[in-house]
Amino acid sequence: MTKTSVSGWISRCSTRESATSSPHRNRKPARSAGSVGKGPSQAPQAAPSSTTAVTKLASGLRVRMYRIGFGDFFLLSVPAAPGVSHILIDCGVHAKDLGSMRAAVTQMAKDCGNRLALVIMTHRHADHISGFGSCADIFAQIEVERVWMPWFENPGDQKAVAFQASLVAMAGHLGRQFQARLAAKPDPEAEQLLSMAENITGGLGLAGIAANQKALNVLHGGFKGSQPAHDYYKAGDVPTLPPGLAAAGFAAEILGPPIDDTLIGQMTNKNQQYLAGVTESGDQPEKLKPFANAFRGKRDDYGDKAFEPYGYDRMMGMLDGAQPDVMAAQAQAADKTLNNQSLVILFSFGGKNLLFAGDAQWGNWENFLYGGAYGTPGHTQLTAKAQDILGKIDFYKVGHHGSANATPKDAVKAMRIGCVGMCSTQEHAYNEVPRAPLLDALRQRMNDQLARSDQVAAGADAPANPDAGALPKAFSAPSHQLFIDYAF
Repeated sequence: MTKTSVSGWISRCSTRESATSSPHRNRKPARSAGSVGKGPSQAPQAAPSSTTAVTKLASGLRVRMYRIGFGDFFLLSVPAAPGVSHILIDCGVHAKDLGSMRAAVTQMAKDCGNRLALVIMTHRHADHISGFGSCADIFAQIEVERVWMPWFENPGDQKAVAFQASLVAMAGHLGRQFQARLAAKPDPEAEQLLSMAENITGGLGLAGIAANQKALNVLHGGFKGSQPAHDYYKAGDVPTLPPGLAAAGFAAEILGPPIDDTLIGQMTNKNQQYLAGVTESGDQPEKLKPFANAFRGKRDDYGDKAFEPYGYDRMMGMLDGAQPDVMAAQAQAADKTLNNQSLVILFSFGGKNLLFAGDAQWGNWENFLYGGAYGTPGHTQLTAKAQDILGKIDFYKVGHHGSANATPKDAVKAMRIGCVGMCSTQEHAYNEVPRAPLLDALRQRMNDQLARSDQVAAGADAPANPDAGALPKAFSAPSHQLFIDYAF
C-alpha cells in the first residue's frame, strides 16, 4: 500500500464513502493467528458475564493514574494469589510534557515490583506509548507476561503493516511541511498541526529513529528476560489472560476496535458531541491528486491565455494559499484514524466493571453502541448489550483526554448513575480539550466523582491546576503528587 493510497483511504473514509467490500470482514479472530512470542500458553478466557465470572469481593482492586501531561498512563492492580497482579494500560505523553515521565515510570516499577502481568497498548500515538521509549532502560528491568495490542499492530497482517507504515510516512511528510511553515514565520495553527503529525511518529529521536518506533521496539521485545506473548485484538475477540489473573476471577471483554475499515474511518458525529465548537473542526480532507496524470503538465505546456484573468504568478499564489488547508485536514484525519484503532476493553472483577476506551472516536464507539454503522438498518439505537454494559459500569476511563469527539452523548446517557471516572488530561495542549460540557455531563452521571490528572502536582515545577478544582472525595493522592488512586 503506497502513501498515496493511504491518503485516498483517509479521504474516502472521512467523507463517509462506503466501501463495497472489506477483506477483514471474513477474517478469523485475531487470537487464532495473532499471538506470537515466548509467553505462557493457555486457553482463552471467557468474556465477563454473570454466569462465568468468579464471585469475589473487589476489595483491593485499584486504578492508579499518573500525571505526566497530555497523555495516558494507568496501572490497574488486582488482588490475586499469592499477591497483587498489575496491568499497565498505556504509558505516554506528547503535548504539554510536564517532564515527570521518568519519575512516574520509576514509581510504577516500584508499585509493581518490576513485574507486570499484562501490558496493554491501546494504540500507537506518542501520548500513549512514548514512555516505553524514553524509559526503555527501566522497562528492560521489568518482567512482563503478556502484551495486548489492536489488530492493526499484528506483524502477520500484511495489510495492517503496510497501512501503518504508510500512515507514519504521511505524518512524517506533513510534519516537514509544517516545520517549514514555522521556520518562515510564527504560526499557532501550524504548531498544533505539527503536534498532531508528531503524535503519530513521536518525532525524530537519537540516531535518526522515530521516537514512536523506539517505543514500539520496547513493546515488542524490550522487557526483561523471556519476552512476553503478544496478542492482537479486534472487537469480539476472546482475549487470553495471564494465568494468575484468570485464576483470581478477573475477566476482560474486547469491545473495539472494529475490523471494518469503513467504521475505522468514521471520525466524528457532531450530533453525538457535547457542543463541539468551531475550533474542533469536523472538516474532512481532500484527495491529494484529484486529476489523472494525463491532465498534468508544466508551465511551458500552456500559453499565457490559459492563466487569464489572474496571470500565472497570482494563480500559483492562490493555490499555495489553499494548500495549508488541505494539509491541515490530512493531519487531522490521520490523527483521528489512529484514535479509532484504540483497544476498548471492559474489565470485570468481584462484581465491579471498568471501561477503558483509549482514544476511541465515533466509528469505534459506533460499532460498540449500535452494532454497526449508525443509521443503517438494524443500527439506529443502542444494542441491548451496549445498554447492559454501560448500565452496570462502576468506572470509566474518559476517552481521548476529555475531547468532545470521544465520548458520545448516547454513551454518557446510558452510564450507570453513581459510577466514577478518571480523565488524564492537560489544558492548552489542543483546542478546547478537556471539553467542559462533556466533563459536566459526566459529573452529573457520576455524582461529581470524576478525577482529573491535573488535580495533583506532577512535581515541584508542575503544580496542580487550580482551575481543575479539588480532587473528589472518592479518590486519593497518597504522595500528594505524581499520581491519583481510586480503590474499590
